[in-house]
Amino acid sequence: MKNQLSNKISGSSEGSAITEFLIFTLPFFTVFLLLITQIHSKSISLLESNNLARQSVRAFVTSPNQEFAMARAYQVIEIYKSMQSQHNVQSRPINLIITCQSYPCFSPGNKVSATVSIGSLSKSTASEYVDLWR
Repeated sequence: MKNQLSNKISGSSEGSAITEFLIFTLPFFTVFLLLITQIHSKSISLLESNNLARQSVRAFVTSPNQEFAMARAYQVIEIYKSMQSQHNVQSRPINLIITCQSYPCFSPGNKVSATVSIGSLSKSTASEYVDLWR
């Protein structure tokens, strides 16, 4: 009786604090979750493009000769694409561009760069030098 009387006097009711907490915080948590998901997606895309650029340029400069170099670099991309879903490959096209500081590309000490872009999300460049004993 005394408890009911004090509730009526103070105007409070059980459970209203939890309800208010959920009503006010749920939209913020939802936005926060969406933001974290977008940041995660962007960082994974950047890691993928960076890794593909490093592996492609490495395959290029370690090739036994100029004729196989470009095929080896593109083979890295094709192997990666083969592990992706068909939807992923179509929605995020992967482009590879190999550039050399001077020509021919396989001259000793030449700097070779590979630029990989995955869709419109990320673009990474990695560089390696052709070994001096080639």
